[in-house]
Amino acid sequence: MGTIIQSITPKRGTYRQHSVAFKRAVVEQSLTSDVSVARIARQYDVNANQVFAWRKQFKEGLLGEPTGTGCKLLPVTLAACAVIATQPTRGGDDPAAAGDGVIELVVGAAKLRLEGRVDTVVLSLVLEHLLP
Repeated sequence: MGTIIQSITPKRGTYRQHSVAFKRAVVEQSLTSDVSVARIARQYDVNANQVFAWRKQFKEGLLGEPTGTGCKLLPVTLAACAVIATQPTRGGDDPAAAGDGVIELVVGAAKLRLEGRVDTVVLSLVLEHLLP
């Protein structure tokens, strides 16, 4: 009489494969909302530990570029027209008073007002960069 002994191990189901877009959406929601990670995991029917692993991958840049987070540079254009007005604060032909006054520069909606003695070298550099 022969006896056959077999170990019985249950077969494991297949793992679910989630797209990178899905992972990023779950991670971004967990990073931006006030809802707990566990609640977001239940909402998407995944384990909370899995969401934390995706968050780590996201921070390491393994889930592609983030959408809607971080800073973005905006284009800046300068208007071609500029108005420069000078207004002396002291009268007369006093050479010491020639450098004192008020300078007001208006470029579009931007307004620069300089009062008192202004260093001409610094002013020329500022104007060189602002005006065409």
